[in-house]
Amino acid sequence: MYLERLCLRNFRNYEVCDITFHSPVTLVVGRNAMGKTSLLESLYFLCTGESHRANATAELIRHESEGFAVIGYFRSDKRPNSLIQLEAVKPRQGPFRLKTDGVLQQRRSDWIGQFNVVVFAPESLELVKGPPTSRRRWLDLFLSQLNREYLEELQRYRGILQHRNALLKRLSVGKELVEEIAIWDGLLVESGVALIGARHAALARLSGIVETTHLSLTGEQERLLLQYIPGIECTITELSDIANLSAHFQDALAKARRDELRRGVTLIGPHRDDFTLVLETSNGDEAPLRETARTFASQGQCRTIALALKLAELEFIREDTGAAPLFLLDDVLSELDMERRAYLLAYLQDVNAQTVITATDKDVMGDELTDVHLLIVENGIIVNYN
Repeated sequence: MYLERLCLRNFRNYEVCDITFHSPVTLVVGRNAMGKTSLLESLYFLCTGESHRANATAELIRHESEGFAVIGYFRSDKRPNSLIQLEAVKPRQGPFRLKTDGVLQQRRSDWIGQFNVVVFAPESLELVKGPPTSRRRWLDLFLSQLNREYLEELQRYRGILQHRNALLKRLSVGKELVEEIAIWDGLLVESGVALIGARHAALARLSGIVETTHLSLTGEQERLLLQYIPGIECTITELSDIANLSAHFQDALAKARRDELRRGVTLIGPHRDDFTLVLETSNGDEAPLRETARTFASQGQCRTIALALKLAELEFIREDTGAAPLFLLDDVLSELDMERRAYLLAYLQDVNAQTVITATDKDVMGDELTDVHLLIVENGIIVNYN
């Protein structure tokens, strides 16, 4: 998969923008607030149908315009002799539309996964220091790009959860019979167990890649351990036994029934999943010191952990699909020390992933990468191609 051309209309501070990509690595240079991050955001939106930093799609519309359009032309190994056109359009009034080669996509699940993307941005630090919702959102989109069945199951679970919560609220004021909750319990368990199983398997595989990547980034001074924490209390063995997990889930719902009726919300299930990130460092002759990254990691350590997660995500996708995803790096190089920067650039040289990097200084990469396409942006206008 290779992005050959990007067209923007009224997206953020870009009124009109048309870019042709000539090299595997594109460096976008400009002062702060010139539009570098918005350019990466448009690429992420094109591949996923959502922004990695805006809460609402309407925020992406350029001021006083009637809507935005993002159009990308991709070349795929499956269609090497023709370009695939992806188009995302959002009018100020009404829903946004997604089209592939001019054909309207009825569901977002038909869109996600056509062209995979990984982004590292300042918001990525939320994976370390942020709430569980940040980690669940990342994991869900990561798996949804790779597995349409997972995305459809996730959408199904969310629908079941919404109906069950509405029923709990009605039950709390005596408007429904308590017996009706059993139907939704069964549906919640069936769908929830499928999600838990998929997340457990993915995180178990991802943890090995993350550990290797993080060791390389830290000169083998720190190990990063990743552990899945499902939204129901169970052991690792129980996570691998679907029948036992289903029974355990049902029992947990029964035990939580009184609290759920009192609060009018579902308290058990994968919508409360999380995973922990633990740093292990040597401690002389004693046992290694282990600390939870969310509580004890420094800002520099958090950045390295988030980068390790993103590189592991890229590697996971490459192994799973046979092709590297589009890789977006927002002002990351200036925040890394020389050793970590050298490792990242060497990795990019070897992995053969189309990469778009933003920076305020065009010399930030030194001579580590060859064949770099330089773009200079000022106030939402590309003023220089190289």
